[in-house]
Amino acid sequence: MSIKVGSILVWVVLAVLTVWNIRINIKLMKIRMSVAPRDPRNLSATEMKTVKALNHERRKWAILSQVLFWTSLILVIAAQSMGILVYFLDLYTLTCIVSNKIDLQAAQVLTSKK
Repeated sequence: MSIKVGSILVWVVLAVLTVWNIRINIKLMKIRMSVAPRDPRNLSATEMKTVKALNHERRKWAILSQVLFWTSLILVIAAQSMGILVYFLDLYTLTCIVSNKIDLQAAQVLTSKK
């Protein structure tokens, strides 16, 4: 059984993206646990607009991540190649990273002292 270089590369990328996603999640968890978020009534108009825009952007990325996740599950059921499955899981993990980065920005706005 020969292993293709492209297949190995896709698995390595998945591992790196997963570690990156875990690190972002840990950072987000620390921010959320360390400081209580401010009351939304205490946010300035600019901050409220920023949080709403970030929330809207995060929703779009969350929908895309769900589409990619279900696509990868359908590929497993359809018994396609593992390379294609891992490729879609890479894309899913990447969209989760973007979504978590947006959550991190929103958490920083909500926990910052003004």
